[in-house]
Amino acid sequence: MTAGGLKVEVKDGKLSILEEGKVKKLVNTVQQITFSGRFANETEQTVLYITERAVFRLTKDGMMLTEIAPGVDLQKDVLDQMGFTPIIAEDLKRMDARIFREELMGLA
Repeated sequence: MTAGGLKVEVKDGKLSILEEGKVKKLVNTVQQITFSGRFANETEQTVLYITERAVFRLTKDGMMLTEIAPGVDLQKDVLDQMGFTPIIAEDLKRMDARIFREELMGLA
């Protein structure tokens, strides 16, 4: 969600933000458009934005936060790092902790 110096640690099934990056990636306005969320909504395309600490889904009402990584603080590590306020899913989930472990995930 940030760039330019971001330092994270993955340990015991949790993500820890050791140092935030200097530049926020999720902002309200951009200089150049390479993807049109409006067009994706018009064509009913499923769009997911997956970061190291959160998963968002594009809805007709805007970006919806659907999952956060275990160990991440919703306010400090996600919302405060955004240039806008997303919709927060009523059933906000934790990302699968297996993603943040060293061993194989055991996928079949």
